[in-house]
Amino acid sequence: MRINKLSSLVGLAAALVLGPMAAAQAKGPGIYFGASWGAYSIKQSNLDDNDNVLKAVVGGQFNDWFGVEGSWTDFNRVNNGGDRFESDGKGLAAVFSMPVGTVSSVFAKAGQFWWDSDSSLGGSLGASSGNDPFWGGGFKFGFNDHLALRLDAERYEVADTNLNTFMVGLEFKF
Repeated sequence: MRINKLSSLVGLAAALVLGPMAAAQAKGPGIYFGASWGAYSIKQSNLDDNDNVLKAVVGGQFNDWFGVEGSWTDFNRVNNGGDRFESDGKGLAAVFSMPVGTVSSVFAKAGQFWWDSDSSLGGSLGASSGNDPFWGGGFKFGFNDHLALRLDAERYEVADTNLNTFMVGLEFKF
């Protein structure tokens, strides 16, 4: 956990330092929404599997290097004999961008994820809810000022279980 926090802080510092240097290259403020589909991996108890994840986002880009993003993420149910895992939740994150060209960018984000989980792991049954920090990063490949292909990798902790995601989706900016 200590290494994850250190990595997040280093990424955040890099985005804060490098973002303003490249800010003149990218399209500025606006509101955006998008949807992504991908895979998540889980390694807990007898579960060592991958399955589908869906995510919807809505965000606001305040300037060329900083924004806030809200999300809803659904982790598909994974079963392996007596162990199962299923979860969904809502997230809120600060997004730090570094423009690449005029309509594309690299980004890092960190925030809080409020989750609901229904799982049975290692003989422990339970439906639970909670909240934990999450972090990630990615690339937005802009087709024009309004439409971008989005690639995201994120790390969540849900019910003491680490989930790694990789997603691809589309984003539309007003």
